[in-house]
Amino acid sequence: MFGKKTGSPTSEHESEKKSADFGSQDSAPGSAPVSQSASVFLKSSTISERSAPSSSLKSSLISEGVEFKGDMKSPGSLTVDGAIKGNLVVQVLWIGATGSVDGSVTADTINVEGCLSGAAECKDLVIGGSAVVDCKLSYSTITIQRGGTIKGDIKRLENMSSKKETDLRAIA
Repeated sequence: MFGKKTGSPTSEHESEKKSADFGSQDSAPGSAPVSQSASVFLKSSTISERSAPSSSLKSSLISEGVEFKGDMKSPGSLTVDGAIKGNLVVQVLWIGATGSVDGSVTADTINVEGCLSGAAECKDLVIGGSAVVDCKLSYSTITIQRGGTIKGDIKRLENMSSKKETDLRAIA
């Protein structure tokens, strides 16, 4: 049963073992083996998929070192690792540790690890431990991690869902 096949340099068992050893480092049991570079891609794409509420919505990225000035509207998500100065209307905004946004932001969800200044209106706001938020802020729910800094005019909104749906439909 596990003997050598004619014309095959290794046994069937050894081939399965090599495949299983390779796959066990980077993939879940029962799935196909994944190379290390593909594994990194899969892990990062999983994070991006979490930021977009719907799989049909595309996410955009402003990379570290990139500066953008102007207005931007998107029915999907935006990740900012660079700098934006202008007005944003997006469904989900992620500001990375190296990112900064200065302007007016309207979004369903804002996650800040970097800097946010200007004015922002959202349903859900998450301020990370390294974040600095200094703006006129309107939100429905807020989470502030230890170390996060927030200052400015801060206002909790009671019922923002109907207004947000209207704003986001306008850009779709």
